[in-house]
Amino acid sequence: MLTEHALERQANSLESLFDSAEVEINGEMKPVTLLKVRQGPNKVNFLIRLQDSETGMVTKRVIKDENGQIVWQDSVNLYKPARAVSLSLPIELKWKVGE
Repeated sequence: MLTEHALERQANSLESLFDSAEVEINGEMKPVTLLKVRQGPNKVNFLIRLQDSETGMVTKRVIKDENGQIVWQDSVNLYKPARAVSLSLPIELKWKVGE
């Protein structure tokens, strides 16, 4: 079984891998702010922050590494109103015995 130390090292690695973010809003990919919040030794919360000036339908969230390679993405369907919004992506590293 992985130790807490190993899980923490994996979280550190993930935190440094996630470098920048983009969202697809109204059919156009736009760069947005990516904030990383450590919430324990093996949990990182990534916040994709959208400014209040953008409104419309957000259909994709993308996170890239320092070389611009996509390391995480998903499809969503949410309306972004004329206010600042943060979309949360919490990741907790766990070891499950038998999986």
